[in-house]
Amino acid sequence: MGMAETQYDNASQRLSPTAHIYNIGVKEAKRRALITLANKNRKFASLHKKGIIHIHDLETYKHTYNCLQMDVLKGFPLERMSKYSEFRKITEIFYHYRNLIVKLGHEQSGGIGFPNFDEEISVLFERLSIADETNNLQILKDSIESFIDWSNEAHERICQYSFYVTLNLGLSTSKIGRYVTKCAIEYFMRTSLDVIKPNIIFKIKKGVNFLPEDPNYDMFCLAVKCTCKKMIPTYLLFDSNVNEMYDPWKVAIMGCRTKVVANIFGESRSIGRANIDYISINLPRISLEIELATLKLKKNIDKNIIKFKKKWTEIANSVKDILLDRYRVLLERKVNDFPCNYKYNLWDQDFKTANSLEEIFKHGTLSVGFIGLSEAVEILTGEKYYTSAANHARAIDIVRHMREVVDGFKDKHQLNFTLLASSGELISGRFPEEDKKKFNNNIINKGYYTNSFHVDVDSGMHPIKKIQYEGPFHEYANGGCITYVEFSSAPINNTDAIMEVIDAGNTNGINYLGINFPLDRCRSCGETGTFDGCPKCGGNNIHRVRRVSGYLEDLEFFTVGKKAEVAYRKPNDRINNRGE
Repeated sequence: MGMAETQYDNASQRLSPTAHIYNIGVKEAKRRALITLANKNRKFASLHKKGIIHIHDLETYKHTYNCLQMDVLKGFPLERMSKYSEFRKITEIFYHYRNLIVKLGHEQSGGIGFPNFDEEISVLFERLSIADETNNLQILKDSIESFIDWSNEAHERICQYSFYVTLNLGLSTSKIGRYVTKCAIEYFMRTSLDVIKPNIIFKIKKGVNFLPEDPNYDMFCLAVKCTCKKMIPTYLLFDSNVNEMYDPWKVAIMGCRTKVVANIFGESRSIGRANIDYISINLPRISLEIELATLKLKKNIDKNIIKFKKKWTEIANSVKDILLDRYRVLLERKVNDFPCNYKYNLWDQDFKTANSLEEIFKHGTLSVGFIGLSEAVEILTGEKYYTSAANHARAIDIVRHMREVVDGFKDKHQLNFTLLASSGELISGRFPEEDKKKFNNNIINKGYYTNSFHVDVDSGMHPIKKIQYEGPFHEYANGGCITYVEFSSAPINNTDAIMEVIDAGNTNGINYLGINFPLDRCRSCGETGTFDGCPKCGGNNIHRVRRVSGYLEDLEFFTVGKKAEVAYRKPNDRINNRGE
């Protein structure tokens, strides 16, 4: 297959000759990993091959972990930089950040998080004795903008991917911290659709930024204004009942939704901790198996729900065993196999003083993921889970059961097992494609399965109602989850609508919240909006930006499953009369 015919596994992928060669090696690495797994237990490899589960980042099995919320301050090279001029100190901070991203991006398989981007830079200004004078602020502004530009232009990870970088911010009330937040958000707001990265997450907390009397309320208003234009930032809600017990300074989230907080070995925090790996379970497949087995019998919904939970538990036990195997073989690596982590001390535990990798990696999480709850319940009951109180209760019961089982894994094996509401960028299309080979059901034919526990993308449901339906699931998905609200177009100048959605998220148990809408730009004349053909010049060369797996990407590069999903997306109803 030539590069032009390649199907994308990831929307951030851009092909090159070197990447094409690398991908041949990836296929071989995956093949060998499955052979090794089959030699340990034939069922493990079979579950993956049949599309019952998906082992993510299979090519890195035994080599590395997934994603990390970096502790950028602990190992920052202060001594070296202290000798520089103030101009060079500021620019070197961002050179160091780029250096970390590139090196870490080749040392791990997943995303890279800055837990408190605003406060971290504020602290570095203080530690490096950089004055907050006008000239230095301009240098800082230019450096932030250059860093954002680089994040969009660099497809340097294995010569084809951009780095999945997330900036958590919004809490710092210092002069420099507030300025960092202001510069980052304003630059996003005034730039074109060429600037859609990195992912910015605004942490919301009453007393800091949510109420009009709060010191950073103006930063919150700026963030909402930017969201109205470009879907960024998304929002991590610390006044929601699922997060209110955590210290917002110590907790952060990845743009994709991965959340690492609770820790049986220490303090509940995200900084310096990682997700080791995750495996996703195909929920509709379980329902299809039950439907096939009971085809000639009178449908008994409640009995089928019991069968579903039993079958899921069997599969989850295999997933747990694979995660344990992956964790154990990872511990066979050496500390110096992770040179960036070692040099800059990015984990909560010190690579240089640890007696073993186990002392470090045991603080990470092992996640059991899932997609397609909506389709699974519909197959079992004949109705969407959000069409009746009874079905909603059944769906919640299923996810509650999942969490109870995963908590049992944690208690039994004394490791940080979590339940993840998977984004399913690749598997949203892969799972139904595999299921088509064995089953005949119209639900499969649309070409994708719905992410995690989400209401169907074509529901057209009122946004507040959508939040109310999805809210109860957030309590159980402690490995990460998100709720989206879809608008028909950019709600520019309608910040009240976004604020109302955020407030509803706070009161309905939402962990992490995003606002979606289509963003189109004519490549010929630059006209922006939402359109099939350009209304200004009539051109058809349209750049289309949509959100996928938490990040904004060019629709052209979406996976097959996600392209199918986008075709079904319908806006949620407007929530007030402004602009109607």
